[in-house]
Amino acid sequence: MLLSLFYALFIFSVYSTEAGAANDTLKGNDTRKSSRILFLTAMEQELTPLLKSNIVKKGKRLFPDLTIYEGKLGHHPLSVGLLGIGKVNAAYATTQYILATKPDVIILFGSAGGLHELKHGALFAAAQTWTYDYGALNASGFEHWVPGSLPIGKNQPPVRRVVDSNIRSAVSSKYPKIEWVTIASGDTFINNTALSQRLASEGADLVDMESAVVEELAARFKIPSLVLRVVSDAANDDAHSDFSASLDQVSEHATPVVISIIHTVADEVPATKL
Repeated sequence: MLLSLFYALFIFSVYSTEAGAANDTLKGNDTRKSSRILFLTAMEQELTPLLKSNIVKKGKRLFPDLTIYEGKLGHHPLSVGLLGIGKVNAAYATTQYILATKPDVIILFGSAGGLHELKHGALFAAAQTWTYDYGALNASGFEHWVPGSLPIGKNQPPVRRVVDSNIRSAVSSKYPKIEWVTIASGDTFINNTALSQRLASEGADLVDMESAVVEELAARFKIPSLVLRVVSDAANDDAHSDFSASLDQVSEHATPVVISIIHTVADEVPATKL
């Protein structure tokens, strides 16, 4: 009930803003900058709450396996796409969506396993991302390498992609309580306490399967980006059951805040960065 009320008030405010913008445009007074937003999720359960908000309209097929939804957030054009799970799907779909929509900013949202006993259901922003499952397995153990490099010889540790400073400043000023964390991505659903503890010791706070890829592509296309993740499980021995039981709930709970953050990024960043 409260979530429905939030959506109603939020949509009313969006349409009120649009009405004001239309009047300003007729008077020749509209000097606002619009940013093309590309919003991505990996799973349908993470996307459904946004689609229910009516901010985006009916989708259209880009390819047989990709659908793009179009709408507006305030005066900003909004494109929404579903990636699919894992690095291959994320790389393919993100590239196609970028080429089709030519975004000014990319926002990735979804669930993640929380390390360091991070609060279940809490929303976090990525200060940096890296890939944890590319490298070399030798007698001394697994060595992390830069994805795409030949993992032989002198080690080349993976580059940790850092969030755009203007995006971080804009979000932090309006949401000072949001925590900025390090996300490690790999093609593994971590359902193992020992592995999650190892990744935590290597500096990871959250684990997922797509963030590092999306951030890498955004950097290569020179598009500012932001990753937002909500904790669905603890990446431990009980992660499979915790994730299955909570995904819908945590995604729906986080979506109103995510929508507001997207609006903040689109409103504040263009004047200085985009």
